Amino acid sequence: MPDPSETRLFRARHVLPLSSPGIPDGGIAVRGSDILAVGRWQDLVSEHPAAPRADLGEVILLPGLINAHCHLDYTMMRSALSGRGSFTSWIRRLNAMRRSLDTHDYLDAIAAGLAELHRWGCTGVLNIESFPEVLPFLPPSPIRVWWFLEVMDIRSRLGSEDSLAGAIRFLENAGDSEGAFGLSPHAPYTVSRELYSLSAEYAAHNRMPLCTHLAESVEEMAMFARGEGELHDFLEELGRPMGDCGGTTPVQAVIGKGWLPRGSLLVHMNCLTSADKSLLRSMAGDYPVIHCPRTHAFFGRDRFDLEFFRDSGIPLLLGTDSLASNRDLDMFSEMRAMADAFPALTPGEILRMVTSAPASAIGRRGRLGELSAGALADFIAIPWEGKSTMIEELVLANRTPPAVWISGKS
Repeated sequence: MPDPSETRLFRARHVLPLSSPGIPDGGIAVRGSDILAVGRWQDLVSEHPAAPRADLGEVILLPGLINAHCHLDYTMMRSALSGRGSFTSWIRRLNAMRRSLDTHDYLDAIAAGLAELHRWGCTGVLNIESFPEVLPFLPPSPIRVWWFLEVMDIRSRLGSEDSLAGAIRFLENAGDSEGAFGLSPHAPYTVSRELYSLSAEYAAHNRMPLCTHLAESVEEMAMFARGEGELHDFLEELGRPMGDCGGTTPVQAVIGKGWLPRGSLLVHMNCLTSADKSLLRSMAGDYPVIHCPRTHAFFGRDRFDLEFFRDSGIPLLLGTDSLASNRDLDMFSEMRAMADAFPALTPGEILRMVTSAPASAIGRRGRLGELSAGALADFIAIPWEGKSTMIEELVLANRTPPAVWISGKS
């Protein structure tokens, strides 16, 4: 076990800090859980001649990846559901599977998902947790987790305050033992205006991030814009009041009416009108958007409007979503899917969607998602393979589980 006060040096063929230009024959100096310095190997050795050295060889050293949207509860559903058919029919099948599972199933699913994320170089994940009562029974996570506790009231017999109260009781009793927390009012079709407002108030008071699913499907758009469609009828059957449907859009309902504070994370954002885009453009930078490329393809959705978000200066983050709509939790595959769908994106842009962009979105800029003095020593090393001289291209092409360090520990 290294002495926390001891400086340790790590060398790589190439260091890719992301916050600064790449460094051939570079390295990082780590003290305790933080990065002390990043630079040329010969300079670091000169500055710290007595420090223990680890030559990692022919590798690229870069920040650990951050999966910005995941549902670890459903890791056991890999290949169990099909994206063919309507979104509502997929929800029905998902709910049926959920009813067949118990606490042990979810505990196993979360643990397996965390292990898979760690194996593929994720040092952090923003996870939507539908069953917070299982968290005290999990073993320590191998990676950093932001547990976004999911709340909803429209499909529940509980009122808005009661729906939030359960999450609040868990948060008040959790202390610091389970990592960082956020709140996730699920979506406007399952969350009332009152619960959105209560969630926003509680999150602001406790300085917690907020996240919601928004404008995900054409069925959600039909429900709110025209008061019709399969999702509308399904929720009406469940007893949801439908007075808010007709004449609006999900974005206008949630963002336009101020139900969520600026800085909240918006997941999916697939179906937008010109009025939605005008509204979002006027708030550029205030609402980071999370895109899940392979889940998008799983459902056969229309092309994601990358150009609108990119041109408007709206931060874009990437996530895997759940294994109920994806085949694995490999963020390298997710980045390649993004590159295949949008050839105009540079590999560097895509890399920032899984490192510095999510770090900034959760208020950890300068501490996560980059290799820089003062950042946490969360980094990964991938083999130098291939003929490209573009380092970012080599990273996206990686198909080998990387070596992983979190807080300087492997």
